Amino acid sequence: MRSSMMVSGRSLAGVALAALAVPLAMPALAAETAVAPEEILVTARKREERVQDVPIAMTVFDAEDIAARGVNALRDLEHSVPNLMFTSVDNVVSPQISLRGISSDARNIGFESGLSLYVDGVYTGRPSSFSVDMLDVAQVEVLRGPQGTLFGKNTTAGAINIITRAPSQEFEGNLELQYGNYDALRVRASASGPIVKDKLAIRVGGYMRKRDGYQHNLHTGGDLYTEDSKGAMAKLLLTPADGFDLQIAVDGLHDRYRPNVNEMASGLGATGKPRDVDIDTPVYQERDVFGTSATANLDFGPATLTSISAYRTTDIEFLTDDDGSSNPFLTGHFEEDQEQVSQELRLASNGNTLLSWVAGLYYFHQRVTTSRLSRLTNLLPFQIDVTLDAKVLTDSYAAFGQFDYKITDALTLTGGLRYTSEKKTLDMDLVGSPLFGIATVSLSGHRYKEDDLSPTLGLAWRPNDTLNLYAKVAKGFKSGGFNADYVPSALVDFDSESATNYEAGAKYVSPDRAVRANLAVFVTDYRNLQVIQFQQFAGFNISNAAEATIKGVELDFEASPIAGLRFDGSVGYLDATFDSFKDAGGAGVDYDGNRLPEAPRWTASFGAQYTHDIGVGNVTLRGDMTYRAHYFVDPENTPADRIPGYTLYSARLGFTTADGVWTVELWGKNLANKRYLNARGTPVLGGLLGQEYVNYGAPRTYGVRLAAAF
Repeated sequence: MRSSMMVSGRSLAGVALAALAVPLAMPALAAETAVAPEEILVTARKREERVQDVPIAMTVFDAEDIAARGVNALRDLEHSVPNLMFTSVDNVVSPQISLRGISSDARNIGFESGLSLYVDGVYTGRPSSFSVDMLDVAQVEVLRGPQGTLFGKNTTAGAINIITRAPSQEFEGNLELQYGNYDALRVRASASGPIVKDKLAIRVGGYMRKRDGYQHNLHTGGDLYTEDSKGAMAKLLLTPADGFDLQIAVDGLHDRYRPNVNEMASGLGATGKPRDVDIDTPVYQERDVFGTSATANLDFGPATLTSISAYRTTDIEFLTDDDGSSNPFLTGHFEEDQEQVSQELRLASNGNTLLSWVAGLYYFHQRVTTSRLSRLTNLLPFQIDVTLDAKVLTDSYAAFGQFDYKITDALTLTGGLRYTSEKKTLDMDLVGSPLFGIATVSLSGHRYKEDDLSPTLGLAWRPNDTLNLYAKVAKGFKSGGFNADYVPSALVDFDSESATNYEAGAKYVSPDRAVRANLAVFVTDYRNLQVIQFQQFAGFNISNAAEATIKGVELDFEASPIAGLRFDGSVGYLDATFDSFKDAGGAGVDYDGNRLPEAPRWTASFGAQYTHDIGVGNVTLRGDMTYRAHYFVDPENTPADRIPGYTLYSARLGFTTADGVWTVELWGKNLANKRYLNARGTPVLGGLLGQEYVNYGAPRTYGVRLAAAF
């Protein structure tokens, strides 16, 4: 054991040194003619700071980056962030996201995600609301590693912080039209301006997406894996006096999809042709999201008081064909309704002083209900119905604080602590089937309570204006709860998991800001890791059975060696294994030493962009490459669970008029038409019907984009 740990340590050190050589060599690339990018400001620590000053491993995209990379939805960011993956099928109602080897399959209402999404400071309680359009987004910050002190629970993997554009005091607007193969149509529009000059401003916007399917259903002749979504937002910004502002926002979306269906690679329902399925059920996915918030800021000199009040709902419904064939054997109907109320009050110091601090209080209430029906017919002489009706109520209270103290002009000490108290209540009625190992369970007012302390402590050293070195330790936790699913017994409780992250990093920016590079080396120690497993004839099981250690290195960089030319990219390395996972495959079958699911050892991306002035405007050419090494989709790590590695290429060619008003662009994604897997496994009846399934990612797509900014 000692020998293997020493080898692992040497490997990690070697990767870190190799990565560090890249930013150290970059200054030689930067010529005096390079154009420096604007300074990037972030709010990752609840106050505005320069990104290079923040001792957090993070990747930041502004509106220009989002457009240049062709980011239309949150999922598109995985191609530009080290160790980030949107795994499994392209599923808007239950997306699976993996960051630094921690994935979240929050398929039931009692199970939380280890990655949190915040939009304009508002926490979204369920992954079903994670898939959002990039409408009027000003900036996206992807924070990697536990963020428990300032962001709270369910950030063991990290947090994604989306900031949308505020109403402006000058009239402005944007219009975007895209059309591509598969009859893909995307329309976005927004406008902003004053109602009462310098006192009241408004911003409104909306979008629409439609697309034919990437899959063909031989049974019906119709398409699957389609898009049909629309959404809108509006904001009012009131600034009645100096030092005070109030922003009221409302947003909503309406999705109607025919989903990406698992394709049978063998057994009943197999077609022998990729992207063809043969199913009889008229499958669909529907999602409706609504939210409103009020954010007030009062600057009274030494500090700013901020209040964020929010209300959000997410309703989803979907119908599945669980036998994967044209036979009417097994179907599933699922509904989930979520409602949440949150309130945050925080006080943050102003200015760059000897002691900077932020402190706050937080309250979160959530009500989630689900209704499920799985029906087995025609396979046995009798019909079997498995039904589930459940409700989970959550009340969470937190108090937090964090400070930065300048020991010297170059050395800063950071410390923080968050206390969380959480109560959950479960009502659950499950009518199971002994034949399939699913229990009948009735619970009312079943309670779960826990308290948590999430600290952080770190040092940052700035030997000069170009380099920031930091080391820190931080803890995060993911809530425990209930396995409100098809379960084998009434033992539905599971405990919280905790992650302690030890990290060291370097952030470099050249004097002319033409080169920027960030490096992070980390070891994360997971305790009581929550693991969800599907077991044939035993339903879904969630347990705190595992301990795990994740070691990794991350590098991201940008360089502009000459005017108009830009390189950017990222590299992520992960060594994510179970230290202990006893009896995971049955009595006496341990998964100790196995790799965590959805944790490829390597992820990488690289982009090159060149802009040339031709007098009447600018021509821009950009190319991107993204790579994912192989990974497993199940802790068992069998060959049947292995997803092969893949590389994808995309490109864009555009022209923008000299006044910056009009842009026309040709784009293409997955240009080599790589047929890569998103998922694979055994379906519910696979053991009976000899089935194995696969699920493919999107094929080659291409189109034209026309945009106007006024």
